[in-house]
Amino acid sequence: MSGYFVTEGRKFKGRQLTTLPVVLNRDLSRIINNLQLKSSHDLEHLRSIAQQRDEWTKLTARIRAAAEASQSEH
Repeated sequence: MSGYFVTEGRKFKGRQLTTLPVVLNRDLSRIINNLQLKSSHDLEHLRSIAQQRDEWTKLTARIRAAAEASQSEH
């Protein structure tokens, strides 16, 4: 995950690949406006939430509910 945010090297042109950081960012931005996965700092913040069992449980429940709501719309 940390390697995803390293900006060295050639940039990929074209459609963004579906990777774990991309999916996590999309899911997080659906439920919490100020929580995005755009940098290694954001990843560390997410890790700190994951270490707090109650907070992580609440966050994953919100992500699951948002995903289920999104699927029922289609």
